Amino acid sequence: MDIYNFKSAPAHSNFQLPFELTGKAFDTWLLSLENSSASEKAHQVFLAIQNINTNNTLAIEKKSLILIDIYQATPLFLEPLKNSILNSALPLTPEEKSHVEYIVWIYAELANGFASCISKKSNLANAQTFFYGLQSLIAAYLHISAAYKTPYANFWKQSYLLYGLASNLEIHDLTIKVHDHHSNTISKAFKHLIALYHCDFHQFRPRAMLSISTCIEKYTSLMLLEKKFDKKKPTQYSGFDLNTDAPPSNLTRLKKTQKSAFRFFSGFNAAISINQNTNDEAQGSGILKLINRELIQQASNSLSLQKKRQFTRIIEQKEQYGIMGLASIIQSLRNNSSLQISPQKKKTDNFDPRVAGGWSVPNLELVSEGYESLAAMKHMLNNSSFKGNNTVQAKKIFGADSNNPTNTSIWNNTPEQVIESTQESLLNISDSSIKGYKIIFNTDNNSSKVQIGDIIGIKHHDTIEVGIICRIMQFTEHEIELGIKLFALESELAYISLPDHDAIYTWALFLPEIKALNSNDSVVFNDNRFQSGEFITLHRADLKPQTCRLHNLLHLSSAAAHIDISNTPILDRESVDNNEHFT
Repeated sequence: MDIYNFKSAPAHSNFQLPFELTGKAFDTWLLSLENSSASEKAHQVFLAIQNINTNNTLAIEKKSLILIDIYQATPLFLEPLKNSILNSALPLTPEEKSHVEYIVWIYAELANGFASCISKKSNLANAQTFFYGLQSLIAAYLHISAAYKTPYANFWKQSYLLYGLASNLEIHDLTIKVHDHHSNTISKAFKHLIALYHCDFHQFRPRAMLSISTCIEKYTSLMLLEKKFDKKKPTQYSGFDLNTDAPPSNLTRLKKTQKSAFRFFSGFNAAISINQNTNDEAQGSGILKLINRELIQQASNSLSLQKKRQFTRIIEQKEQYGIMGLASIIQSLRNNSSLQISPQKKKTDNFDPRVAGGWSVPNLELVSEGYESLAAMKHMLNNSSFKGNNTVQAKKIFGADSNNPTNTSIWNNTPEQVIESTQESLLNISDSSIKGYKIIFNTDNNSSKVQIGDIIGIKHHDTIEVGIICRIMQFTEHEIELGIKLFALESELAYISLPDHDAIYTWALFLPEIKALNSNDSVVFNDNRFQSGEFITLHRADLKPQTCRLHNLLHLSSAAAHIDISNTPILDRESVDNNEHFT
């Protein structure tokens, strides 16, 4: 079955251009649409670009300048449409689907327009046309990826055309000064696009894709793009034929013909540098910075082309039922478990947050994806050192309103949250390994939605395997391919509490160790009152409560934390209380 490509822009219409063919006239017309909805505004601009592209009376130099003016205006009027899909789950709603289509089509038509304006002149004006054609394709690619689809027909061929002709004219390294970003040449812009492909965006959420793109762009000068590759390091290179419409591939898959014009790309050195600077590149602070750092490392590892499959996959075709979401999995287990919350023995008044050992865990507020900026601003607004005009401006930008508070916690700390029904989804498993599955999720048969990072339970005999959605690709119009990384082959209902403070507890999944994979006992939960390093009491059905320590953080996302546990005995409480610090 063919991979599902993004829908190409519809054919040209008989739209009458409502403004003169000048950049100033376009700006005035766009301003007149300020009372229109974001979708209608995008629709009108899309039709206008198509009309400009078909105009054969305007000199290509002037047409290019108008298109550049439109390109530079796109971030502002497309912002509402872009924001609507940054945190969306699949399948997209009809409105979300329409939004992403208009964004991609506008950039695709801009690329078509710039491609029609190129000439054989080796000057800066012509270089600028090539450059903005590639920038339009980069923007289109980012939003195609946000829908987890592959580019429309002729996408790669057009990008190769723009780079190849610019190289022949020897204008590919001219600096475009009006573009004050890092990829300010045709060569760097093209390497940016190829690098984004190698980052494998099917493993990220849309918001992460944009931040990764911003990071990757800074390192294009370290990327190699040549007619030959280092034969001593072939695994560091991918290749592509400028005369085809195929994306870059492994060197062993390249097929040479008489018309082949191969180019070889390596992002290996850039990936090393990015990995060395992840702490500086990751935005935010605390837990948020930790999550962003992990995402950047994940992207750079893909860019290095050194990732290899660790476990053998077995091709199979079988159907199993699954449960989407941690809360639903826990509720499903609670429906068939004797485990109940024990009577609370201690009050939580004046609770000392220090863990056994006399040290305190940082108070890190977890923030849900999509609310990072708001949470950061909320922190600054509450900070006494953040005064004056900064506060006024922040409240204006983020709409801070004390009468309308927004809950930005990454998790709901209410432990008794009950799911009325735990709907099961029918999953078609197409291949599997000891650590994961490839699943075809049919949206016609299932009402659930899926996102990168979601916890999934796969029913297997009398237990539930627990994993995380680590990869998504739109397979057909109604089928989504999910890559599942398994945390454990079985799971058990549990809840964890703080020692001597039973009132502070949360439901969790207990995942038994797998000695063959060197994995320890672990727990999966969604409560920010429990941090790695703390001692906890683990409660399981028909077993005596056990004191453990939350040890290594294995996974952290907006969906849950996965932390392994050790059975380290708790230190004598009296000795802890009498020793504030270790020496």
